[in-house]
Amino acid sequence: MNKGFVGAPGTMTENTGSFSAPEGAGAPPATFNCLNCGATAFPEAYLMNCTDRYQRTAFKADYYSCKECGLVQMHPLPVNVSALYESYPVHRDKAPLHNLARRLVMRPAYFDIRGAAPGSVLLDYGCGDGWFLESCKGRQVSLLGFEPSRPLAERLSARLNLAVYWNPDRLICDHRCKVDVVTMHFVLEHLTGLAQAFGHVNQLLTRRGLFFFTVPNLDSWEARLFGKKWHGLDPPRHVSFPHGAVVQQLAHRHGLRVLRARPVAFPNGFAGSCPVALAGHFNFVLYLLALPLGILLSRAAPSGTFSYLLQKASP
Repeated sequence: MNKGFVGAPGTMTENTGSFSAPEGAGAPPATFNCLNCGATAFPEAYLMNCTDRYQRTAFKADYYSCKECGLVQMHPLPVNVSALYESYPVHRDKAPLHNLARRLVMRPAYFDIRGAAPGSVLLDYGCGDGWFLESCKGRQVSLLGFEPSRPLAERLSARLNLAVYWNPDRLICDHRCKVDVVTMHFVLEHLTGLAQAFGHVNQLLTRRGLFFFTVPNLDSWEARLFGKKWHGLDPPRHVSFPHGAVVQQLAHRHGLRVLRARPVAFPNGFAGSCPVALAGHFNFVLYLLALPLGILLSRAAPSGTFSYLLQKASP
């Protein structure tokens, strides 16, 4: 989670059996449950038989659109999400030069720490390799992290010298109503507990605290151009794709209000898709060659990534 510059992915691995999606189109099982509205009516097929073009695992995924709220989500859901992140390059430590380039190029898609008042508490929920937290040091802001993998959280905590939680219950117990800013950079699309995450945010935020997050936009020109080969799709790790109406519904149900929603420049959507279009799978060298054009296009016509800024509503 928390993607910046992408890294070179792993090689082909075997399906562990922890996730079994139907291969190709067909009627979905009757156990469908929308991650937003809870609807159980059979959804409409959206994208079927999507293969893992990034890490080239044997996992496949089918995506359906909820007939009630329009949320596009994977169905069936993965049973063991952790199996999808074995050898995940986004979680690996990066070289200083890599992080500098990421900060310069990807910054528009991340929370502007200058918007946090001195003395604020900021929680990066799904902090990945920790680069965003590290970039916020020295800003007179108290920093916290959350990453559901215990080994990764403990490693980050030791390296960054700050608290990185892996247990959400402990996080909420220690910081209920004490966090001024919660950030989720490219995190929500990975979660099987979409509504639960919004509930955690409500419990953690102070009165009028801020919630900033970014998500891939399925209704973008990038997604339409590349289809199943779009880097932002990233099956099977991307579970759902909340759009504006879904975000409004989730916010309303969890005591939040939307202050701002807008597309942001994020070149990985285009640059990461070009290798797949050319070679059939992600290739780091081809990605680097496509990156300059991706930077130009994402700034001229941002579309593939949306950012949202929410605020905890007054009681």
